[in-house]
Amino acid sequence: MRRLTRAAAHQKGRSPEGQRKVSYLENLPLAAVLVSRCSGERPLRLAAPTAVSVSQMRRADELAIKRYGIPALLLMDNAGRCVAEAVRKLKASRKEKIVVLTGGGNNGGDGIAAARYLKGWGYPVDVLWLKNPAEWTGSPALHVAIARRLGVRFKSFSAIAAARRIHELRRAGVIVDALLGTGARGPLRVPFFDAIATINAARRPVVAVDLPSGLDADSGLPLEVAVKARITVTLAAPKMGLLKGSAKPYVGRLVVADIGLPHELLTGTLS
Repeated sequence: MRRLTRAAAHQKGRSPEGQRKVSYLENLPLAAVLVSRCSGERPLRLAAPTAVSVSQMRRADELAIKRYGIPALLLMDNAGRCVAEAVRKLKASRKEKIVVLTGGGNNGGDGIAAARYLKGWGYPVDVLWLKNPAEWTGSPALHVAIARRLGVRFKSFSAIAAARRIHELRRAGVIVDALLGTGARGPLRVPFFDAIATINAARRPVVAVDLPSGLDADSGLPLEVAVKARITVTLAAPKMGLLKGSAKPYVGRLVVADIGLPHELLTGTLS
């Protein structure tokens, strides 16, 4: 998951390679990639953000935890805060509920952390899960426990009658997509395919966690169907697939969230 160097943001000169990347990024929706500190500061506008592969990002996460001792719980909390800030910047009304769809794993944990922040800021929040949170372990399970104590409501997506699911999502001010992360591969299982199709059919603003569910993080191609997000909050660095032309209909506005990884970690990983 995690962060870009500030030096890139203040770079005055551009190499030929940097110019090529800027031209490529102009094909992105809104023609902008931002780095959000999630602290109320104005985001940095980057000329040439460095994209990473799934394997590079996985290695960076491992080093953050094992070499630097940065707890996974903290990284997840920072990610959730950034996602929650993106929801708030969509000017969602506190009278409209926020619906977070989760599938499990770290991506789901990031979504639950976002739900906790939003609940604390006064938004009504529902979590619709595809994998029972009672079966979660580690940091995601801790975020579930905290969110429950704050009053976040958890419901099974699959337990809702198929005909009612679309109505459930259409009542949302914003939908948070935390279904699938960068590890998703191959054909989508039925509950995930159905959930993604329902999100798109609801036609509500969507904030995707790290990448739109159903999109391959390396190739930028949809596995079958993929969420069409208004904003994608990708964590620490853009995933390669998000900058591909094939990803353009799904990514929306791309925001790179600084969740607290040391910049030298990503610099070393990417060299």
